[in-house]
Amino acid sequence: MSIQTPYEFIKLHQIGPIKVDEALLFNGYLYYSDKSTILIDLPTSEWMSQYKERIELIIPVDSIQNLIIAHPNFSMMMSLKILIQMGFKGSIITTRNIAKQIVQNGIKLPVTTIEKLDYQWYGQDFKLNFLPIQFLPFTYAFMIYESETRSLISNTLFSSFKVDNPADLIQLKQGIFAYHKTNFPSSEYLKDPIRRIRQHRIDAICPSYGYVLENDVDGWIEYEYQLDFYNAGQVFKYNEEFIKEFNYVEIINHMINQLHKSLDSKEILDTFAKSDFILSEKPLELVQSTHVGYKLWHAFFEYIYAKKGSVWLTILEPLIKRYHNIFGLDLPAIYVSKMMEVTKTNELLALDKKTLEENLQRLEAQIEETKEAMLRCPITKLYTEDVMRALLKKDLESSEFFEKQNGFILIQLDQLFDINKRYGKDTGDEAIRNLAYVIGQIAPDSVKLFKQNGPGILVYASCEKKEKITEFAVSVRNAVRDSVLFIEKVTASASLVFYEELNPVLTRDNKIKEIFILLEQRIRLAKQLGYGEIVDNSAALPALKEGIILLVDEDDMNRNMLVRVFNRLNFEVKAVTSVEDALHVLREYPIDIIISEINLSKMDGFALKRELNESKTYTNIPFIMVSHNKTVENIRRGNLLNVDLIIEKPIIPEELIGHVKRYRERR
Repeated sequence: MSIQTPYEFIKLHQIGPIKVDEALLFNGYLYYSDKSTILIDLPTSEWMSQYKERIELIIPVDSIQNLIIAHPNFSMMMSLKILIQMGFKGSIITTRNIAKQIVQNGIKLPVTTIEKLDYQWYGQDFKLNFLPIQFLPFTYAFMIYESETRSLISNTLFSSFKVDNPADLIQLKQGIFAYHKTNFPSSEYLKDPIRRIRQHRIDAICPSYGYVLENDVDGWIEYEYQLDFYNAGQVFKYNEEFIKEFNYVEIINHMINQLHKSLDSKEILDTFAKSDFILSEKPLELVQSTHVGYKLWHAFFEYIYAKKGSVWLTILEPLIKRYHNIFGLDLPAIYVSKMMEVTKTNELLALDKKTLEENLQRLEAQIEETKEAMLRCPITKLYTEDVMRALLKKDLESSEFFEKQNGFILIQLDQLFDINKRYGKDTGDEAIRNLAYVIGQIAPDSVKLFKQNGPGILVYASCEKKEKITEFAVSVRNAVRDSVLFIEKVTASASLVFYEELNPVLTRDNKIKEIFILLEQRIRLAKQLGYGEIVDNSAALPALKEGIILLVDEDDMNRNMLVRVFNRLNFEVKAVTSVEDALHVLREYPIDIIISEINLSKMDGFALKRELNESKTYTNIPFIMVSHNKTVENIRRGNLLNVDLIIEKPIIPEELIGHVKRYRERR
């Protein structure tokens, strides 16, 4: 697809859409002129062959002069290496963090960072501005605005899930909302980048996923700005004493946005004219006030009541209670005053029949919502364990249940007790909410999630193969271990029960009871075994290794001590006493980190490092030296050989562990 631009000598091509899964269509973009070519972004590595075919419908890959990586992905380095194999030999523009990864992966192409370019780049025909965004899961992402074509490569902003008919505005809006609700913590994350793009004239919005927007661009920007969702407590932060500090300005802007859904913007602006609250017209939001902090919060509603009585307060009441119930934000003083109660009562008595009927309809809807809420956990919004038991009871009456392998998993955070103790119950609840979120992100359609009547998440899985259920438990364990959503690093243990292992003579109700008894017993066993364990009816599954360490040391005591320390941390340790043996191990195993004593009998640790530096395969393996003689001379020799670290004996295990973990994550 070629996107219309005001300049005939400049072309903007959409390289896609490429269907990367049932819900997502990936887009890359190519700026093309007689003088210059710029490719924007790469798909994950498995789609690179199809991506090349799309590109070469326009130009050969080896003629691309520049690649901009604005939207990184989990296999970005692999995709870049494949592009180079396909013939790309141009220069790369990206963020400082991504550039560092490119260099560490041994990619020799010239790399420039947007930070070094001061967030703008003028090519022969193109004028680019780089606009940072802070979205999950990739915080090093940015948008690109090209002033000649007036196009915005918007990254995840304005992205959409796949819809049946993109020409149907309702469907497309639903796809955009669903994508943002699924991938972003809060609609508050959208405000800053939208303020940035409002400064530019835009004729086409080109997102990473979904569909190009060329008609009524201003309308789409306004729609994006008014999206309203909160997936986490982004309206406050904890200070150093772990006390909540609310962002009152953004919360009040949420209130103004809620009013705008029912009232004309002119009426809102006129109401606040010549007040202590200064509003901007586009976007409609609070920009300045003489009040700050909690005084701003209370004064805002007192002013509304003085100008509009209880009508506007009634519009805002559900949203205020939502902030109060979810985030613990104090109700405005005007809501709890006796005068307010009397005023509201008098006004309700004055309502006519039509208003009463509307209230009755609203009440009926609220009753239905309450019924639904009673079946869901208030923390995770998942259905409760009781719902799972009822569903099982119903499914066991169906023949379809027995056509598949059915398994049940209980997942619990190993550090939840410590988190509650250190940070408080609210943070503990947020950890459980994040656990449910992480599981939900990787759960296939064959899996249903429920909140345990306890601190865990229950999984009800129906698959063609029993092994798939076990694989899902392992993938959850790994996803939690690698997640950055929690206040500190956590692990998760899991217990599994398969329906086929139950005693067939049991009644239906007793089988259900037995499932939950076994899950509880096995999760207790998992936690006794350690962190991140998975226990089924056979035994705990083997824990995945964190990496392989090569340890070179003639000192038996030191060598044995380090082997025990790192084995407990799930590292595999290959311990040898000579450089010759070390080189043999390197040829046999994919070593992640080398720890070597300097003083060895035949060849010392420096000789080992010199040997490794001669090999492209081994020179970049993190290399830590240990010695009783950490002298200036040894430090100088280590620096000349690019030794990463020299630690003095006797070794403090905690110090060495910290360095090893950081180097392993870097590698």
